[in-house]
Amino acid sequence: MKILCSDTSNRTCCAGIYDGDTELAYEISLEKKTHSETFMPLVMRVFRQCGLNPVDMDALAVTTGPGSFTGIRIGLSAVKGMALAAGLNMIPVSSLKALAMSVDNVAADPSDTIIVPCFDARNDRVFAAAYCDASGETLIADGAYFNQDFTDLLKAVPGAAEKQILVVGDGADTVRKALFFTHRVQYAPGAVILPKGILKASKGIEAVNGASVKASYCAASRAERYQN
Repeated sequence: MKILCSDTSNRTCCAGIYDGDTELAYEISLEKKTHSETFMPLVMRVFRQCGLNPVDMDALAVTTGPGSFTGIRIGLSAVKGMALAAGLNMIPVSSLKALAMSVDNVAADPSDTIIVPCFDARNDRVFAAAYCDASGETLIADGAYFNQDFTDLLKAVPGAAEKQILVVGDGADTVRKALFFTHRVQYAPGAVILPKGILKASKGIEAVNGASVKASYCAASRAERYQN
């Protein structure tokens, strides 16, 4: 099964093509240009690298958030357009789960590790979640949290104080300010979403018609706040 995996939900964007678990090509952009300028050229370069086209895919996996509202909309709109043109279904993937799955844990036994993916949401807030690194079990659901509220939830996870905690993503420094313990905690603020993480996070998710795929902002947009 050939899948295009892509992300525009945060400060980087990426795309990769996989045949089963075999990586055929991928690219990640660290450019400071907007994703509307960089994403589609990046996707087409990835297709050219492996001599394939969108119609050769079996499905398109894309992150739906949380993260940058504008970034999420750019990626979803582009991938929905490809899906419609090529007659393909889409696989919606949590950007937090994709970030967690992008990280190779070399700090501790995965069965003894809680992985905490987080994106900076400004004003001492983070988009964050927590997972068992070994099983992928969700310990704290995706959400927009004030850093103290999130670390209180982390404290309540059974056995958290005895486990290795791996905090990854550009919200790591925000979480660090409120974390209630410091032993057995590793921070990787430079970790970003990779196509391989999107692929791993897509496992077990049904491919659906693109019309039904919605953004998962986990917070009210500016437009929604103004309406209220």
